[in-house]
Amino acid sequence: MNRLLLITYYFPPCGGAAVQRWLRLLPLLIKEGFAVTVLTTKDGDYPVIDRTLPDLVPREVEVIRTYTPVFGRLWKTLTNRDEPLPYGSLDGSQTTSFAKKLLYWMRLNLIIPDARVIWNPFAKRKALQLCREKRFDWVITSGPPHSTHLIGLYLKQHIKIKWLADFRDPWTQIYYLKLQSQNALVRKINNRLEQKVVKTADLNLVISNDIAKQLPDGRKQVFYNGFNQDQFKDITYQKTDKFRIKYIGQLTAGQDIASLLEFLSTKAEQNSIRDFSFDFIGTRYAASADYHFPVAIKNYLPHAQALEEMVNCELLILLINSYTENLGMLTTKLFEYIASRTPILCLGPVEGEAADIITKASAGFVSPILNMKVWDFIIDLYQNWQQSNPVRNDSDISQWSVQQQIGDLVSLLSS
Repeated sequence: MNRLLLITYYFPPCGGAAVQRWLRLLPLLIKEGFAVTVLTTKDGDYPVIDRTLPDLVPREVEVIRTYTPVFGRLWKTLTNRDEPLPYGSLDGSQTTSFAKKLLYWMRLNLIIPDARVIWNPFAKRKALQLCREKRFDWVITSGPPHSTHLIGLYLKQHIKIKWLADFRDPWTQIYYLKLQSQNALVRKINNRLEQKVVKTADLNLVISNDIAKQLPDGRKQVFYNGFNQDQFKDITYQKTDKFRIKYIGQLTAGQDIASLLEFLSTKAEQNSIRDFSFDFIGTRYAASADYHFPVAIKNYLPHAQALEEMVNCELLILLINSYTENLGMLTTKLFEYIASRTPILCLGPVEGEAADIITKASAGFVSPILNMKVWDFIIDLYQNWQQSNPVRNDSDISQWSVQQQIGDLVSLLSS
């Protein structure tokens, strides 16, 4: 039996995109005969809490939690608001308060590689103990936060292990570092840490080909996020009297949703369309009251309910963050969007990997700009919906399911 130690900062009851990749893979690894121990945080700085997700962790998985300091209380004190600590973004726009801007500057220029590094001393001590007791075949570190990979690097330097570094996002090339200025010395140190991790790891698992190319030299293997087909089998699309457009998940720096809303509102008014609706699910957005259709803002939903929202609409919006070298950006929700079989409008580079996957899956339309081709795509869906014709994708999408992918992962971990 192969024994795995998965080290990850984010794990249920933490919710959001960060937990989904390995949460989908764990049950399949157990079925394949792996024994898995998870080392994670106890009451960490989580973006959201989802009390339904622990039920999806197989009982065979041993979950060990260690203490970690948190910045959440400090953040709420400085912002004087009951809002979560920034996660996956450092958006210092003109409307951002001075306290926030100060914390963002500190995060960018004083903390290397990220704020979650404060967990590392506690995790290193426990991970070293576990490795000596259990003799794992593989230690897996999952990032972001990429500070978690430094735990794997520490173990590799102190004991004999096989180490897999899993990159769910870029490290030094991640979009919010591209969109913010960072001290040259900090950037240099961050680059060196990234190089050392990728070079030292026995294997680097990466979510896209372009991100793999951006990473420094090392042994790299692309492994997409995928979707769990079993989570969709009991969800049925239901038509309503509204043509429902939805954006599901966080809005982060470099995503221009305002222009899309204005575009849709103008076109709806010009074409006398009164049965559009637009829902934000799982994000905060100050929507204007002047749109030509209702805009609803819904807080974070448990994951299963979010999947139902994806299925029960006529159009899903995917925004690829606008920054240099964004061709490899694959949002976690892309694959669940595809699994929902709801048509996708992706605003991003047509030469990017997300566009390539959407095209191969016949899942929607991709455009870098808002133009008449975008409107033609939407109005075609709308007219089919009006006539009660199917607005679902019926192509073969099985290659992006984790049930299909697991064989490749098992082969890598059995080598």
